[in-house]
Amino acid sequence: MIKKKEKNYSIIIVTGATSTNKEFVISSKLIKNSLIAISVLLVIFAFIIYDYLSISYDKEKMKRLEKDNVKKEKTIAELNTNIKEIESKLRVMETYKDRIAVAMGLTSPNALTEVGTGGPITNFSSDMELSGQKVLDSNSNVNSTPALPKPSSTESIIKKTYDIRQSAAQIVNTLKFVESVMEDQKVRLASCPSVWPTKGYLTSAFGERIHPFTGRESFHNGQDIATQYGNKVIAPADGTVLVAEYQDYYGYLLVIDHGFGYTTRYGHLASFAVKEGQRVKRFQTIGYVGNTGRSSAPHLHYEVRYFGKPMPPMNFIID
Repeated sequence: MIKKKEKNYSIIIVTGATSTNKEFVISSKLIKNSLIAISVLLVIFAFIIYDYLSISYDKEKMKRLEKDNVKKEKTIAELNTNIKEIESKLRVMETYKDRIAVAMGLTSPNALTEVGTGGPITNFSSDMELSGQKVLDSNSNVNSTPALPKPSSTESIIKKTYDIRQSAAQIVNTLKFVESVMEDQKVRLASCPSVWPTKGYLTSAFGERIHPFTGRESFHNGQDIATQYGNKVIAPADGTVLVAEYQDYYGYLLVIDHGFGYTTRYGHLASFAVKEGQRVKRFQTIGYVGNTGRSSAPHLHYEVRYFGKPMPPMNFIID
């Protein structure tokens, strides 16, 4: 077998016109080996660069993750602090809610427990425990800055915020109910005959008396107020005029329905300032003092009845 002759390449370096030229002979095998070696070095160098860049990228990513973790831990700590403060304020609201309920006539601190949206709320004291606390102590807890708690898990924070929402919703529902009770009592107060119907001095009081015409003992259903003829008679509370007519005993009689079972009567009037079916407000002029019916002198016969039963008018007058 004839061996193939290896090719050689000559490289001539010309340095000048008068200088001796330099010649180098390089075999094709050397060139081939050199190209392979350079290719291998380039591949190795590329891997080194890639590995370096990957490590650098991972380091930067780790730094960013560490910074994010620090921020998250700080945020979690702040959330826990805020949750503690909100819980403290909610406890104060619970205390005030109970006191408002008692003030509104719901004498038991637990009277409104069924108004809320559910049962006991986790991480909150019971109503009975809160009723024994001083509001001043609760306020001092709210105003003081609590110690920074240890960061807790995201699940724990979500649960706490859910509990807070539930407790807040319960308080809101309770306060809405209390507001409705207050509105009802506001209407009741506006409908309660609590002011003097006219100015004058008291004569014949409510109860047993000697009748001025018969001379016999009889029961007086109202309070007589002696005053000048023609003085104004005002409505002691909001209401609707039921009766405005003349009757033998009362003379010109005015009857006002105030709602909630209360009615008032005004006898011996000289004239009316309102008519039947008219809606009247407290302090509105409804008539004028007279001497009509079975009356010995100008005065107002004033009655307060509760579901038709005569009541002592003086028990209702506060102004």
